[in-house]
Amino acid sequence: MLHEVSPENRRKSAGVLVLKGAKVVDGLSDSLKDGVTITVEDGIITGIGKEDELTIPPGANVLNLSGKTVMPGLIDSHLHLSQSGVDDFVKPYAEKMEAKLKRNAYLTLKSGVTTVRNMPGGTGKAIYKFREKVKQEKVLGPRILASGPALAPSYGYFSLKRFFPPNPFVMSLLSRIFGAHGLAIDVDSQEKARETVKELKKEGADFIKTVTPGAHMPFVEKDEKLKEELQKKGMKLETIEASMQPEVLEAIVEEAHNEGLKVAAHTICWPKGFKEAVTAGVDSVEHTPLGVIDDETFDLMKSKNIYWTPTAYCYYNWSDFIDNPEQYDNEEIRELIPEPFHAIGKKSLEQVREGIKSGEDLIWGNFYAEMKPFKESYFPKNFKNAVEKGVKIVAGVDAGASGAGYVPHGQLSKELELFVEHGMSEFEAIKTATINAAELLGLEKELGSIEIGKTADFVVLESSPLEDISNLNNINCVIKGGILAYQKD
Repeated sequence: MLHEVSPENRRKSAGVLVLKGAKVVDGLSDSLKDGVTITVEDGIITGIGKEDELTIPPGANVLNLSGKTVMPGLIDSHLHLSQSGVDDFVKPYAEKMEAKLKRNAYLTLKSGVTTVRNMPGGTGKAIYKFREKVKQEKVLGPRILASGPALAPSYGYFSLKRFFPPNPFVMSLLSRIFGAHGLAIDVDSQEKARETVKELKKEGADFIKTVTPGAHMPFVEKDEKLKEELQKKGMKLETIEASMQPEVLEAIVEEAHNEGLKVAAHTICWPKGFKEAVTAGVDSVEHTPLGVIDDETFDLMKSKNIYWTPTAYCYYNWSDFIDNPEQYDNEEIRELIPEPFHAIGKKSLEQVREGIKSGEDLIWGNFYAEMKPFKESYFPKNFKNAVEKGVKIVAGVDAGASGAGYVPHGQLSKELELFVEHGMSEFEAIKTATINAAELLGLEKELGSIEIGKTADFVVLESSPLEDISNLNNINCVIKGGILAYQKD
């Protein structure tokens, strides 16, 4: 059950707010500061220090947080608010998009995430309207940076041509139904790339989402026998081999940067495609490739200040659901993924599980076979090397996405736990969801740390995450822009 702070209590926390006597993780150093008082006026941090060092205005709303730990609001750099973590797009009319966005936004906010970078999902323009409602405080949710539809090659990443015949009338009709072009816009030339980037900027996109070069299903790319078998089952060769051309990606990056927009590039391909995206100068690469990334790529990322959003937990989560069906039926998942979407997800997972077991599902079967090397080699080696090379890593858990994910909203902490498990300190893991992410979003002067002059986004925890990263799950309250947005019980 969601415990939403009443409008009356939200209004009480507006104006002058004082967080009194807390322990503080400021996001700048790995030391825990005790007995700190923070003053906030009109959503901005105005004072940090001991209580007797600060002037507390009369009438201020004072929260006594003795024994509690305050840290910066978290930033999720990769999620899909318009999806619930299952294949819910198979029943697009099961729930109004506004209701779904509202629920997923609040689940995200109450987990301590006060800012998100929202990836494509649902109707192309719905997220822009919802973003404004959140900004105007008509709806509770994290502040949103939205991409709009992704840019992808024909028959590639969520291109409508993968699912429907490329009939001009049908494509036009579907484009109207789904808004823009659904999850992706087909971009096969440099001219189309530049034109589309400009159009998305006019429509309100905060950044551009695109894809790296490389086949959407990398394990098919080098397996001619598998390619033949898939064609026998009816899959088109265009779908199997669809790949973003490097020169088109370069045009996307150049035009986006000319328009003041950053570029996030999706990949689950081989490390070669990952490297080509880095060479093209994207601002972040999303997900982890199926293979080991070479030193040259990470050195180039470091020199170009390109960020990496591994979204590793979603692969662990998906394979766990395949191996352990009962995990999908636990109480937490049922609360985060309501009906009818939980039932949709259960049916989809059962079909995939059976297809893998029988050997009939060649795509998911091959992807599942990659999960063991992913967990034992690809991710651990890539992550360790990136950290040692000084590559900036940001946290995103691909919440909302289905396919090889099935992560509901409100679970960013799972990604941070995975980072610590693979060698990061708690403090470095926290930075991936605070100051590192703020820098990627271009909001480092406003967000990502507790400093005078910055926006008053806080997560109040029962215990310090510097001692144990899993303490991020024990939230007392969430404050966004100086306003109490969520309080436990």
